[in-house]
Amino acid sequence: MRAYLPFIRFVVVTLGVAVAWLFASPRLPLQQPLAFDHAKHVPMACVSCHQGVETTTRAGYPADAVCLECHNTAPSANGAEGVWPTERSSPRIAWARVNRVPDHTYFSHRRHVVLANLECASCHGDVGNRSTPVGAPAARLSMAACESCHAREDANNDCAACHL
Repeated sequence: MRAYLPFIRFVVVTLGVAVAWLFASPRLPLQQPLAFDHAKHVPMACVSCHQGVETTTRAGYPADAVCLECHNTAPSANGAEGVWPTERSSPRIAWARVNRVPDHTYFSHRRHVVLANLECASCHGDVGNRSTPVGAPAARLSMAACESCHAREDANNDCAACHL
């Protein structure tokens, strides 16, 4: 057994360093399919494009038809020509999802935006002033961050309220 101790120590230390590196290293920004400028769209409410925010658990990305209501052709300034939908196209703009909560967690945008009357910036940061696409979450969505906000807002902090 003593002969294996150096090997076991090596494996434990290597795994520990690997796990620490995964948690401590910064996440690479996501690459979005086009250079969407939120700042140019500020006169519109978030719900104008993210229509699920008031009615469902997920805010989601806008349907291509929503973009086509204002933009009949691809905006030339943001490299949209190759990905812009046309009336006959079936593929949607393939936006990369920025924020995720674990599968065992229930999160409802409607509950937070409509019922609790929170601003989108509470979790997503000041997206409205961004002229470049969002490539990373404004803040890490962790249980501690959620519990802190629930305590600050005097919201239910019972485990069953968020965990399935």
